[in-house]
Amino acid sequence: MSNRNKGNFLLVLASVAILSSCVTKRSQSGHGGFEIIDTHIHLYDAHRPAGVDWPPETDKVLFRAVLPEHFDEVCQVNGISSTVIVEASSRVEDNQWVLDLVKHNPKRYVGLVGSLPIGTDGFADLLERYAKDNRYVGIRMRDRPGGDDFFTDAVWRDLALLSKKGLVLDVLMANFTLEDVDKIAARLPDLKILVNHVTGLIITGEKADPAWVATVKKAARHQNVYCKVSGIFQRTGKMPAPKKVSYYAPIFEVVYQAFGEDRIIYGSNWPVTDRGGSYAEQFSIIHDFFAPEGKTVLRKLFALNARKFYGLK
Repeated sequence: MSNRNKGNFLLVLASVAILSSCVTKRSQSGHGGFEIIDTHIHLYDAHRPAGVDWPPETDKVLFRAVLPEHFDEVCQVNGISSTVIVEASSRVEDNQWVLDLVKHNPKRYVGLVGSLPIGTDGFADLLERYAKDNRYVGIRMRDRPGGDDFFTDAVWRDLALLSKKGLVLDVLMANFTLEDVDKIAARLPDLKILVNHVTGLIITGEKADPAWVATVKKAARHQNVYCKVSGIFQRTGKMPAPKKVSYYAPIFEVVYQAFGEDRIIYGSNWPVTDRGGSYAEQFSIIHDFFAPEGKTVLRKLFALNARKFYGLK
């Protein structure tokens, strides 16, 4: 090998070593040296013998196996420290399936927001069963049986039980409104409530609608209500989603002003993010909007608020 080729070879080796070191350090400490907890991912296997009730087989992006080894790669590349899984299935037995799926790595998979049938006779026993696992941090309210008549005495009983146990309520806004959140928060002030996906509105890149702003402020007046800055690609309804921070800024600004730095929490909604772009692209948009607010705000958004809300060690 000539001296010139040997020099080039050594340069390549040095570059690979530096890159490997950077990736390792990034995966261990997160962006900018602070911890990152992704509080909204889904794990499932569309090819399980029992199948899945979500996503549908027609979804060519999401209908696949989405397992810990796949998210481990996302963490390695993007510097994610740990995650809270949000159950996407309405089948009760799938709560245990997820808990078993990630029991090998409790440092990365630190919590599960489960799915249980609120307002049913079996709710209390099911909650007692799953809450014995300290990774089971609460449930997500996603389905609305009964429509406008959803909030029965049985529903209020179960939500009160959730509060009594110190567990949390994530709210998927597809079937619920900020008015619903306001009502729950007022009646159960000790129940910690997390509104998913920047309240579930469609993000258009335009100035925020004043009526929406008013409902955000009304819900945010309750100190037990938090907002998850998550799922922003999905909320555009576009494939691929816009990648400029300015497109999302009007919505971020309203959420930040209403909830403040202590009640905003980061989540990705991976793998649904794949419909709009890469994990890194969505993360960068959220990071770059909040970065000018300073490192304290970033640490709260990306980890500290999640630890407080979900009670993570």
